[in-house]
Amino acid sequence: MRISRRQALQLAAGVIARASSASPDGPAQPATGNEFELDRMMTTAAALDRRESVRREYVASAVITLFGVQVFSKGGVGNGNIRIEEIGPQQGGTVSIEFAAGSRPEGAKGLNRLGYIQEAILEDQPGQAAECAYLAFMTASDEKNVEQARKALEAAGNMQRYNAAQGFGRPGSFQSRIDRLAFSSKYSFRDLPALIPMARTEMAAHAAEPLDHQLDQETSHRATFLYVVRRALLTPGRTSTSHLFFNSKRYQLDTEKEFDAATGAHFVQKGIVDSSTNVVRLSAWLTNEQTGHRTPFHVWYEKGQENQPPLRFDYQARSFLKLAFEALPKQPNTGGVASASLR
Repeated sequence: MRISRRQALQLAAGVIARASSASPDGPAQPATGNEFELDRMMTTAAALDRRESVRREYVASAVITLFGVQVFSKGGVGNGNIRIEEIGPQQGGTVSIEFAAGSRPEGAKGLNRLGYIQEAILEDQPGQAAECAYLAFMTASDEKNVEQARKALEAAGNMQRYNAAQGFGRPGSFQSRIDRLAFSSKYSFRDLPALIPMARTEMAAHAAEPLDHQLDQETSHRATFLYVVRRALLTPGRTSTSHLFFNSKRYQLDTEKEFDAATGAHFVQKGIVDSSTNVVRLSAWLTNEQTGHRTPFHVWYEKGQENQPPLRFDYQARSFLKLAFEALPKQPNTGGVASASLR
C-alpha cells in the first residue's frame, strides 16, 4: 500500500512526459525581461481575451502486479487536476494546459509524492504549434521494482529531491534543461501553491547554465506532450500519429479510438456522465524514436466534449504499478490547487 501511494506521483511523472520545438536556424533567443520562455508566452497571451477555461479534478487508484498478476489494488491513493485555457483568436491563439497530481500522505503511511507541469502553445492555426514551452517539477523516484520502492520509503528523510524541467521550441529546433532541486519533506500536494514559486526561484538560479539544443529537420511540427494528446482527442479520424519532444528526446505518439459503452456505464453510475453511449476510449502508444521503447496508455472522453479534460486516464508508471485517474462527479469549476500557476 505504501508503494502504491509513493508511486501515485509516478503518473504525474508519466503524464508529465512531454516536449517542445525551437528555431530551425539555431537556438531561439532567450525571453526578454522574463526568466522563462513560458512566462513570455503567457504574458503575451494575458493581453488577449480568454475564449475558454475548463478544469477537472481526479481521484487516483493504484494496481500493483507481480510477474503480470495483480496482487494489490487500492482506490483513493491520490488526487490530480487538469486545467485548459484557450486564449485569443482561433487563428494564432494560445493554449495553456496545466496538470498536477500527488499522493495523500495521511492515507499512505506517510508516502508523499507530487508533480506539476504547465505547457503553453502558440498556434499558427488550430492544432498546429508555432511555438511551445513548458515548465515542470516532480518528486524524484528511481525505483525499478517493489523492493526498491519499499526501501526508498523506509529511508525517507527530512529533505525530498525533485527533478525540474523546462523547454522551448519552434518547428525544427528545441531547447531544454533539467535541474535537481530539494525541499523539505513536510511539503505535500496540498502545498503546491507554495512550492511552485519556490521551484521557480531555484530553477531561475540556474539560468546561466546552458540549455541543451536539439535540431530536428525530419518533422516540422513537434509539440508538447499534453498538447499532442489533446490534439489527438480533437482529431476527427479514428487514428492519428504525432511527434513531440520530452527534454532532449524525440517521441512519436500513435493513437486509436473506439466507443466503450461498458466503461461509459461505469461513468454513468458514478455520476460523471449522463449517457454511456458517447464514451470513447483513446488507446495510445508513446515511442522513443531513439531506443524504440514503447509505452502504452489510455484516455477516456465524451464524444462532443473533446476540448474538455478527459474523463479518465491510466498509465503503467512502473513495471509493477499501474495508476488510473478518474474524474470526480460533476462539480462547479472553481477554486482548488489547479488554480495555482507557474506565472
